Amino acid sequence: MTTAKTHVLASDTRPLETIDGESGKLLPTPPRIDLKTIDDVRVEMARVYRDMRTGKVDTADGTKLAYVLAQLGKLIDSHELQQRIEALETVLKTRKLTDAASRKALR
Repeated sequence: MTTAKTHVLASDTRPLETIDGESGKLLPTPPRIDLKTIDDVRVEMARVYRDMRTGKVDTADGTKLAYVLAQLGKLIDSHELQQRIEALETVLKTRKLTDAASRKALR
């Protein structure tokens, strides 16, 4: 895997350029990969796997990429679970308040 550096200035409107850290040559900037959902991560991990199988990506590099993708997947799962728990807690609090108000009205 080649070490690459990308330099961006806020006022710079030119396209991004990736510079190979070893040779100093300009490389095409890889496209941005959307990894917002667990399905996005799954698709990318499958792509990395296929690239390893065909020899496009070295197995050691692919294993590292797959590890990072797995960690992203865990973070996405945790975030989604946290949102679902918060939604359930909100519903439960609303029900408790409604039940308490109903009981009070019946007295």
